[in-house]
Amino acid sequence: MASSGPFPLLAHPYRSAAQGSCAYEMGNTASKNALVFIGGMKDGPHTTPYIRTVAQRLEKTPELSFSVFETRLRSSFDGFGTSSLADDVRDISTFVKYLRSIGREKVILFGHSTGCQDCMEYTNYAKHSNSPVDGFILQAPVSDRESLETFLPDYQSKLDYANKMIAEGKGADCLPNEHSIAMLNAPMSANRFHDLFAKGGADDYFSSDLDDQTVNKFWSRFSKPVLVLHSEEDEFVPARVDQAALNKRYQAASSFVSPLSGLIPGTGHTVWHEEAQEWLAGRVIEFLQTLT
Repeated sequence: MASSGPFPLLAHPYRSAAQGSCAYEMGNTASKNALVFIGGMKDGPHTTPYIRTVAQRLEKTPELSFSVFETRLRSSFDGFGTSSLADDVRDISTFVKYLRSIGREKVILFGHSTGCQDCMEYTNYAKHSNSPVDGFILQAPVSDRESLETFLPDYQSKLDYANKMIAEGKGADCLPNEHSIAMLNAPMSANRFHDLFAKGGADDYFSSDLDDQTVNKFWSRFSKPVLVLHSEEDEFVPARVDQAALNKRYQAASSFVSPLSGLIPGTGHTVWHEEAQEWLAGRVIEFLQTLT
């Protein structure tokens, strides 16, 4: 048993020998319900501090009876570069089935950054035959493709090289260093590079230039409530992108998008500041209260 802050961080007995996955539980282990946190690119258990603030607030709201789980997926840490959203859905679904087997009544998926893409992909039950959940929280849903405008404006040549590898049947092979992205500091397959950075790639759920038909198709897959929280000062969003307008667009696209959705004030992508973390935790509590 390790500790994190004022409450124990427990290694839960869930393990998958086939996938090498594990999960960690924060809060009251006798809770009836589970909030499953899915981090972003290069994340894994314990890398996103604000989820501990959320767990602390949930401990102080025992009537909701939620504990928080962090899972290690095949895509965690540097694994993101050779994995896919479909892999994540399979891993998450396996864990959701486990939670059902131990009697958890409500299961909510909470995605941060690329974890939001995982949540979006998870709603495609017809494609994946995955285990249904009872709601979703999306924090910092951003477009990886549009973020490259700021961090790597000449990325098209790298994407062209990845597409060439895919056309040659080498999509599962990793890109040479000179054709990858140094700042990510991880091996990346041509397939994953395309998924993340090509228009219409598997991860391209949140780009501001998606047409209405595409946006409505994605968001119409929700059949359970979803809370969408953008970070007001997200450093991965180009200045030309109006996040408030995107948030309203998603609310208009699906009646399941909670009216509690909006922008987390005064914070960047990962919600580092304590005041913003408390605001986020409070909004999560409000949302979960609407599900009871």
